Amino acid sequence: MTKRWLTKENSIKYLNEAFYGHLATVSNNQPYLVPVNYVYQQNHLYIHSALQGQKIANIRENSRICFEISHPIQLLLGEKPCQFGMHYWSVLVFGQAHILDDFNLKTAALKLFIEKYSHKDNLSPMDPNDIENVAIIDITIENISGKANY
Repeated sequence: MTKRWLTKENSIKYLNEAFYGHLATVSNNQPYLVPVNYVYQQNHLYIHSALQGQKIANIRENSRICFEISHPIQLLLGEKPCQFGMHYWSVLVFGQAHILDDFNLKTAALKLFIEKYSHKDNLSPMDPNDIENVAIIDITIENISGKANY
């Protein structure tokens, strides 16, 4: 098949299914890219983080972000190097990030992480001190696009 743009709905489908992504921030004209776990809900991405670090400092300085997920499906071999290719899909998100301060919003976001990543029904309740000691990055999606070749 040939390369094609994904619909917004298919891009969101992949956002809901992917396990992790890459968050790009910028500070002093220097890009910074880091792999992160995330959840998607209603035009927002949520990322949990330590309270301090490079990505938090960058977001506080410049809220513009780019976020990427992708999946290589199959390497396509050719007779010549220029005939090689890849079956894949990828999604890019552009938006504004901010750090959640509200305890209830942080708790709600962390519950989304539990739903996505935990398969246990009998987890102990979240400790309020743990919630206070984690940063939740809230990304409002301004633009989402996806591409596939499969």
